[in-house]
Amino acid sequence: MDFPDRRVPWFEAVSLLVPLVAVLVPLARMLGTGATTMEEGTVLVVASGILDGRLPHADVSYLYAPGSVWTVAGAFSVFGTSVVVERLVGLGYRLLLLWGIHRLARRWGLSTAACATLAAWAVLAPFGLIAYPWVAGLGLLAAGTALVLDGEDRRTAAVGASLCGLAAFHQVVLAPAVLLVVVPAFLSATDERRARLGTGLVAGLFPFLLHMVLVGPRVMFEGMVLDPVVRLRAGRRLPLPPDPNDSGDFFARLDDLVRGPSRFPGLDRPAQITALFWLLLASTVVLLVMAWRWRGSARSRLTTMAVVGAALVPMVLQRPSPNHLKFVGAWTAAVGVVAIAEPLGALLGRLPGRFSGMRLGRSVRHLAPPMALAAILCGLALLAPHHIGRFTIDAFTDRPLDGSTATVVHDGRTLPMGRGPGAEVVADEIDRLVGLVDVLTRPGDRVFVGPVDLTRTNYSDTFLYFLLPDLVPASRHIEMNPGLANRPGSGLAADLAAADVLVLTDRFDGWSEPNASVFPGDPVPAAVVADRFCDVGGTATWRVLTPCGLPGVDPADR
Repeated sequence: MDFPDRRVPWFEAVSLLVPLVAVLVPLARMLGTGATTMEEGTVLVVASGILDGRLPHADVSYLYAPGSVWTVAGAFSVFGTSVVVERLVGLGYRLLLLWGIHRLARRWGLSTAACATLAAWAVLAPFGLIAYPWVAGLGLLAAGTALVLDGEDRRTAAVGASLCGLAAFHQVVLAPAVLLVVVPAFLSATDERRARLGTGLVAGLFPFLLHMVLVGPRVMFEGMVLDPVVRLRAGRRLPLPPDPNDSGDFFARLDDLVRGPSRFPGLDRPAQITALFWLLLASTVVLLVMAWRWRGSARSRLTTMAVVGAALVPMVLQRPSPNHLKFVGAWTAAVGVVAIAEPLGALLGRLPGRFSGMRLGRSVRHLAPPMALAAILCGLALLAPHHIGRFTIDAFTDRPLDGSTATVVHDGRTLPMGRGPGAEVVADEIDRLVGLVDVLTRPGDRVFVGPVDLTRTNYSDTFLYFLLPDLVPASRHIEMNPGLANRPGSGLAADLAAADVLVLTDRFDGWSEPNASVFPGDPVPAAVVADRFCDVGGTATWRVLTPCGLPGVDPADR
């Protein structure tokens, strides 16, 4: 990966090709991984619902800025509604992120740019290709920041500011980072460039106005700010600092239980999360100090990158889970490659004796970026062999999508379930479940998917809505979130009273996190189900309920 530090298009193409190959290697696998998480199911359901006239925040509860689901909905309208299309949109966001990091880092050489891009991808790859709002916003922010900083040409600056505005439209918590990029550029610019930056930023933020016109300012504020920041926070917050003896995140706890004792040497899995948390905070501080004392080239650029990294840290402070640590850590790892490679290269270039001033010495200097990349990735893998090492290796070495991948096909929708005997069993169960719902309903009927215990609304199988496109979600709460769906006045009880069929599960009854999610909420929705609905069939995991008194179901269809 020793690319000469020249602005020759051929060398730049090679420096981009290396990260691109790293993206392509796990791509087939990523397209075939199971799509049963609540997060991906929500993107699929909300985006497809837009095409049916159900708007996020107004008709469907949605905890993020709406940019990502509007983009996925646009892709669905052109290419059809499918998991593959949604994930290709997610791939586009990731490519934008990697391109932005490459362009930011190439000021220190093409080898440094390639290595910084690889570092970010290695940390982020295990998350897959979900068109998740955070990744979408971060990709737009990275590309926008690069163009704003490079934007001596007024058109480039305007496009960069516009992308920064769109970053906030995809993930509103990125707004402080956007301001930290655009405001300093605006203050130091000429009048003409200021006009371009201002115009671009307004253009990027303009979709907020369009969305507000469609749903109303109160509804938009409640959906993007009040619900996620105020009402939800107590039920999703995790202890700070993380407990080194107990993984706070439910799925990390479940993973610890299922896998048993770690086979890798080093820290226990909960302690790995704690170590990554402190490493991220320490790295952010160190990068800020290094940027302040920077003696190399492009000091203002490194300062901007370090400050943006600091602005991302609240994402981890609100919930220091493995995924949140990786979302922020991808950026920090990329900036870390630059911060290590540049002074290391200068040090190698000053080696005494026979290397000094020689061509070999200059070649050794170009080894600094790969050495920085290796130091960061090896350090992360040694510190967190499970949460970084194992998951990253699996992302790049698992078999690609093939005939052994289990899928469920229903009403023109295909849902990948993953690979293995367990995936086949679950796929068969879901296939029987949606077939039963078909027998019990007619197009346009209202369906609700949720937990058996509706006083604890911690998670839900939103993918079932995606597999039932002829039915209408009975409640605006397609996600089950603590403090939202189960709070008094949420409207869930009234929604259930008007539903035609319920699909309930007890598989999240064991949800346990050190926060308010363990406490029961409003009992009225559960009372409505007990008074009005009867169990008419289902599977071992999911039960189907309809209003009592309706005609029964043939046992053969159960």
